[in-house]
Amino acid sequence: MITLVFSGEFTAARRAVFERAAQRWETIIETQFEPIEFEGTDITGVRIDASIADIDGPSGVLGQAGPTVLRPGSELPLVGIMEFDQADIVTLENAGSFEDVILHEMAHVLGFGTLWARNNLIAGAGSLDPRFVGAAASREYAVLDPDGGAAVPLANTGGAGTREGHWRELVFGDELLTGFLSGNDRPLSRTSIASFEDLGYDVDYTRADTFVLPSFHDLALMGVPEAVRICDLCRMGRPEPYVFGQTSP
Repeated sequence: MITLVFSGEFTAARRAVFERAAQRWETIIETQFEPIEFEGTDITGVRIDASIADIDGPSGVLGQAGPTVLRPGSELPLVGIMEFDQADIVTLENAGSFEDVILHEMAHVLGFGTLWARNNLIAGAGSLDPRFVGAAASREYAVLDPDGGAAVPLANTGGAGTREGHWRELVFGDELLTGFLSGNDRPLSRTSIASFEDLGYDVDYTRADTFVLPSFHDLALMGVPEAVRICDLCRMGRPEPYVFGQTSP
């Protein structure tokens, strides 16, 4: 169960976007766990503190998103944050990409990209060809590209919030969990869902969208080169989580 706690400039429409994202992720991964009392409340799933604030105006820092407190044992998220700059939210809404950005960033709160290094799921960090080595995601990627190697290609460009925390844009194109905004539909692949299984979640593969790897021609039509130059999602920071019961950073 994903519980949303809102603060800041949240219209009913903005709340609805976050709620739809939470509902979709709840159909994809199991988020119901044993209750843990945190800050006076029993949390049986993941609490996400969502906020909108004036940070630095348009095209500056977009915000930050990720887990902040992890469950003991599994080290899956207990609490996370999604914080956005008010000016950038307006830009995303006007561009029609706000809903996909929220769905994308909520994945980071749930552990996509943000908990990979902690779980030793990245090979070749810092190289030109970093890879995600989780068994389930690697299996699904091999179906997409039998000649693509033994693990999933990760972003090898972008800032600290993007590099090695997403699938590689020039391989996956408009897939939802690449590090750049490109394309129009942004499907969620079985490979993405499998990465959550590699983190320890129970998952439902039937919730994946239809997805095939794009050709170079397809990448050009999606606007991938331009998206990589703009790199909106590079402007998201990632908090450093700690395990509940241990000393916070």
